Amino acid sequence: MIKLVKKFKFEAGHHLPNHPKCGIKHGHSFQLEVSVEGRIRKETGMVIDFHDLKAIVNSYIIEKVDHKYLNDEFEFIPTCENLVVWIWKQLEEPLALSKVRLQRIKLAETSDNYAICYGKGN
Repeated sequence: MIKLVKKFKFEAGHHLPNHPKCGIKHGHSFQLEVSVEGRIRKETGMVIDFHDLKAIVNSYIIEKVDHKYLNDEFEFIPTCENLVVWIWKQLEEPLALSKVRLQRIKLAETSDNYAICYGKGN
């Protein structure tokens, strides 16, 4: 099995209700890492074409969150933890259709604060 990782960036704003610091509207330059694993296909020499992986993530995630106010986009509180679980749920099936297994999602809202998901969560 081979693991591939692709990085993405998006800008978004949010606030966290009842939080002493993050309760006010603010924004982040989010860094997203999507890790998949699979077998090298004989016909292509690849697990998945990076171009195809990018297209899936852009369609299912980036287009829905980039330059958005996340509190208006979701019914859940848009914490890093909730977002990483949502991302997993959005990507698992389309990536499986591309014959790769979603292995890990890492979402950083700052250079030193991030959440990692290895499954759907709650």
